[in-house]
Amino acid sequence: MAEENKPAEKKTEAKAEKSAGKNSKSKKPGLGTRFVKFFRDTRGEFKKIVWPTVKAVMRNTGVTLAMCAVLGVVICLFDFGLSSLVNLMLSL
Repeated sequence: MAEENKPAEKKTEAKAEKSAGKNSKSKKPGLGTRFVKFFRDTRGEFKKIVWPTVKAVMRNTGVTLAMCAVLGVVICLFDFGLSSLVNLMLSL
């Protein structure tokens, strides 16, 4: 009989150890520790940034300006066409 109770006691002890372990691990680090970790991680992320070359920046700027010009012309033509249509309808 005494041997049958030993496995049950071991299970109970194991559960008690697990619950004690959870309580000690659930404590959050201090505010200062979290700030230091945040800035350390931020610095690490900044090191991963790959900056474009001057040539790539100039090319991308040129493409952006060209697309702005093309869209400006398209919008201008669309506006001119609609205003002509409205003037035609009002003149009737």
